[in-house]
Amino acid sequence: MKQTTRHIILLLIFSLLLAVTVAAQRISFGLYATNDIVLAPLNSNELNFNENHPVILADETVTVKLTDNSVYILTIKGRTDLDITVTIDAPPTLDLDTTHIRLALRFAYSNTGGSVETNAKVEIPKDFTSATFPISRRLSGLPAPPPTPNHAGYIAPPTGTAYLFVYGTLGPVPKYAAAGLYTGTINIRVEYAKY
Repeated sequence: MKQTTRHIILLLIFSLLLAVTVAAQRISFGLYATNDIVLAPLNSNELNFNENHPVILADETVTVKLTDNSVYILTIKGRTDLDITVTIDAPPTLDLDTTHIRLALRFAYSNTGGSVETNAKVEIPKDFTSATFPISRRLSGLPAPPPTPNHAGYIAPPTGTAYLFVYGTLGPVPKYAAAGLYTGTINIRVEYAKY
């Protein structure tokens, strides 16, 4: 009898834990570029908070840091003689039916060149949704003179690659959040800067 009672109590406790456990939190990305800019995910196609924290319970907050492997990395290829403006439109929450979990998104970039960027990341201040920077870091602060218009014998300017890193914080998870897949879509737009 004691053995059966113990199993029933454990089953009840486990059931209560499942009632406030959130199964997964994933963010998909919509990528938009103008002119000849090419955007491509370098690692996965989503920012997945469960990679850092497989089981998320009520009142917990999960953070994907800039230095984590689960950070979303995007390559931006374009002309090195022009600056680019990156705009990120992110929802304030991840949603499942009527339950919402707060999302605080951050991003950073690296434009030092090289094949894989792991150092020299420039963090954009918290709550900023847009940043303008050169694809390739230059020694002087100002951009080059306006580009030469296309004409006979025109030689296209060189291209380079910059990296965009997206990360952030999810939570705190509401006390009675249903278990399931909480999702949201972040739209990233990259265009040549218009000064």
